[in-house]
Amino acid sequence: MGRAHLRTYVFAVEFRVPDAEHVWPVLERHQESLVDLGARYVFVYESIVEAGQVLVIIGIRTEQPLLNLLRSQHFFTWFDAVGVSDFPAVFAGETVERFDIGEPPPVGSELVVAAVTAVDDIEDFMHRVRDSLDDFASEGIRRTLVYRAFDNPNEVLFLQQLASPERALAWADRSDIASTWLTSAGVGAYPPVFVGRFVNALRMIEPSGRGLR
Repeated sequence: MGRAHLRTYVFAVEFRVPDAEHVWPVLERHQESLVDLGARYVFVYESIVEAGQVLVIIGIRTEQPLLNLLRSQHFFTWFDAVGVSDFPAVFAGETVERFDIGEPPPVGSELVVAAVTAVDDIEDFMHRVRDSLDDFASEGIRRTLVYRAFDNPNEVLFLQQLASPERALAWADRSDIASTWLTSAGVGAYPPVFVGRFVNALRMIEPSGRGLR
């Protein structure tokens, strides 16, 4: 029988912990379980607005169905280890498009503004994003990424990378521009806009024989 089709997933999870500095050592200790899941990278960001608030983004390439990944015991083990009492909502999606705008900030100095939000039409949304790249550049945005949720085609994770805390906070607070993209953030089940600094990243070596690029 033929092999199962490899799928690429992006998981994003935001949660609050007593000590945000404890998150990174936990992930380092659990690298083996990340590899078991098919993880290719992990990025950790710490909020510069709310103490203890953390955003973790994991890129996974695997043959496993999405539901199997979401049910993985590894997730529960990590959250227990970092002190999360309630299992947080996990955004699971795929990359729609990435836009690099100007020179990237120095490695390790990145600030991100991220939000999960509802859109009426993904194609229209992406068209408006492309039309706004010059506006983004003028606000100090160096990179924009859009991810679409697997379980809801009208739900996106919108993540933008900036070079300074001042620019990140100003962008998240500017209702005249940012509200165009973040209208549903913080409404209903959606968490508020996350503004945070880069903490660290893991990049896994791809095992041989899996046919991955």
